[in-house]
Amino acid sequence: MALIVMSGCDGDDKPSAGPAAPSVPAATSVPPVTPAPAGLDDATRTTCAKAEKDITAALKEVAEAEKIGPPAGHSAVSAQYSAGAATLYTHAFTSSDEVNAAVKGVATEMTDLADTWAEAPGKAPSKADLTAARDKLKAACAAE
Repeated sequence: MALIVMSGCDGDDKPSAGPAAPSVPAATSVPPVTPAPAGLDDATRTTCAKAEKDITAALKEVAEAEKIGPPAGHSAVSAQYSAGAATLYTHAFTSSDEVNAAVKGVATEMTDLADTWAEAPGKAPSKADLTAARDKLKAACAAE
């Protein structure tokens, strides 16, 4: 019985050290769980905002170039789409694969429109694919 009591005393010293040790790993394991529900990291959110700003600016430039009219306008519109696509590629390197793919999707659609305009089409090509790609980007950037 005395051994049990004495070992209990030794056990009392160890449990006091024991809870301190598990609390450290618990604190370490908590932070990785917290970012997951938070959604996109700050850098990716910033990238999304910059990409949207650049898309809006590029489309404004495209609209101005469209006013020039053919044939010079075709080259100007093509150039503006190409410039917009090039700018977007600078935003395609975030920690979110979904956002990266969406940015590249918008840039690809802008490049396709630039190529179509460079061929001097008889009428303005559809922007439906660009709109769809932009909607995907907005959805990826809204992920929480």
